[in-house]
Amino acid sequence: MHRLLLLLLGVLAIPTQADEWLYLTYPGDTLIKIGQQYLKNPNDWPKVQQANHLADPRRLPSGTRIRLPVALLKVTPAPAVVTHKEGNVRIKPQDGVFRPLAVGDTIRGGETVLTGPGSFASFKLADGSLLSEQPSSKLTFGRLAAYGKTGMVATELNLEGGRLEAGASKQVGPAGGFRVVTPVAVAGLRGTAFRLNVGEDGQSLRNEVLEGAVGVAAQSQEVLVAKGQGTVAEAGKVPQPPRPLLPAPSASDLPTRVVALPLAFAWTTQDGAKRWRAQVAADTDFQKIYLDALTDSPAIKWDTSLPDGRYVLRLRAIDAAGLEGFNRDHPFELDARPLPPMAATPADGERSRSESIRFEWAAAEGAQGYLLEIATTPDFSAATLIERRLDAIQRHDERLPPGLYYWRLASLDEQKQAHGWSPPRALRLQPPPPAPKPEVRTDNGSAGHFAWAAVAGATAYDLEVDKGRNFAAPEIRRHLTDTQVKLNLKPGRYYWRLRSVETDGQAGDWSKIGQLVIPPESPSEVKVHQTEDALELSWKGSAPAYRLEFAQDAQFKKPLFRHKEESNSSRLIWPQPGQYWVRIIALGENGEVGGKSPAVGFHVQPWKW
Repeated sequence: MHRLLLLLLGVLAIPTQADEWLYLTYPGDTLIKIGQQYLKNPNDWPKVQQANHLADPRRLPSGTRIRLPVALLKVTPAPAVVTHKEGNVRIKPQDGVFRPLAVGDTIRGGETVLTGPGSFASFKLADGSLLSEQPSSKLTFGRLAAYGKTGMVATELNLEGGRLEAGASKQVGPAGGFRVVTPVAVAGLRGTAFRLNVGEDGQSLRNEVLEGAVGVAAQSQEVLVAKGQGTVAEAGKVPQPPRPLLPAPSASDLPTRVVALPLAFAWTTQDGAKRWRAQVAADTDFQKIYLDALTDSPAIKWDTSLPDGRYVLRLRAIDAAGLEGFNRDHPFELDARPLPPMAATPADGERSRSESIRFEWAAAEGAQGYLLEIATTPDFSAATLIERRLDAIQRHDERLPPGLYYWRLASLDEQKQAHGWSPPRALRLQPPPPAPKPEVRTDNGSAGHFAWAAVAGATAYDLEVDKGRNFAAPEIRRHLTDTQVKLNLKPGRYYWRLRSVETDGQAGDWSKIGQLVIPPESPSEVKVHQTEDALELSWKGSAPAYRLEFAQDAQFKKPLFRHKEESNSSRLIWPQPGQYWVRIIALGENGEVGGKSPAVGFHVQPWKW
């Protein structure tokens, strides 16, 4: 199929012997002069004389119409020039290798140009025609020829894939022409503005005509596509009948000045539109295209680093057949510099416990100051707005009452005008719930019972109990939804603290550290035995230490002495003969006083030797 199309292109491009170009004589013209100026062999002027039945080749009346056979005319190269390149674009001469394309390169015929994704190349032909090769396209330049001074230029291209847009000069016949070969069909230009789009699989061609007409030929049949029409050609089939293009989208909602990035536009939807194409160029001819995108909705957003300046947005709707409609060109000014500063703290959604908030941000290049806005509504309405115009600093402290806030930043230029805004951030000012005030008691000498009143705003509580005061690795940690808990603690000294926890998991401050003593159990079964040389005592108990107290009365109003033991028995030197009482007191690890045994009386008799 491809060879057949190339053959067809060759046939269409070669003028027949009957093709003639008309020349209107000026005073002093002769056939010899005309031959020197227009014929590739100046000595062929007698053939012109014979074809026009002229009696005297040296005397031609002014205004005489002379027919010059196209086959006799001079043919000179008509190179194209690269006028713009954006992105990754490469060129390969007919017998060379690919290299980067450069603005100013001359295209003489036989070169292949490849554009990568998001890349563009623009060309100006010898007759002033303008070409724009769109992203992801492969374009090969064929014959680029001019017929001397006749104004006729023949241009032959091969679009193997991708998209091509052309704004062509008016073609001068009969030898001038503009033809594009594709894998599906041949497009012959008979107008001035058209678009071609070869499908990614190379099996379809879409042609849209904005000015003039284009003849699309395939399978030995040609369809003439007039202004405002488009056609679809599929491989192995004749082109479809032309259909009207969709009108240009409305520009009524589009801004003329853009002060923020990313670059974003939204427009009104329209009947019949399935998709839209959006482009941004630096010129009204769209030879310097920077951005190109398809969108399924009437809105587009580009994350771009385009410098500030004047640009043109081009929009067009795409119908169900994939044909792109008329252009809507909308000039706009990009005035986004200096860009907004990058906010640092508070983070989005952060909660602050303090009413004094420190806002921090990174410096923005070129900023002469900053505008900080704080509001209680996300739309930053004037009724709830706090504005602070700041010098070129990077932090600001603000006191705010508790509540939900939104904040954003803009950079100020030398005229102290604000440009685009940083993304808004939410901030919640909410003091922490107070720490509970628990009641702590022991039950039966061994259990710690903690209870407290519910705290407003708290849905849970954290309790920590440890042997030390630093709580680095608490022995007991409880997350509680109730307002009391009973812990079975071994005898000893403990430290505890408590805090309130809100629904979102935010916890308040810890309470003051409390102290709790779980005393050891009272000793029991105290026994006293008098031996030959000592007084022996024993008892039952599990405390780490004990204190023995002696007195001469059961109420211990007349205490005699104390003695400490770390076991469950003791051996003492005899006291003086008489009546005594003893009681055993349990001691904790840190000397905590526990339970006491009942007082046990005993009588010391003089020992008989």
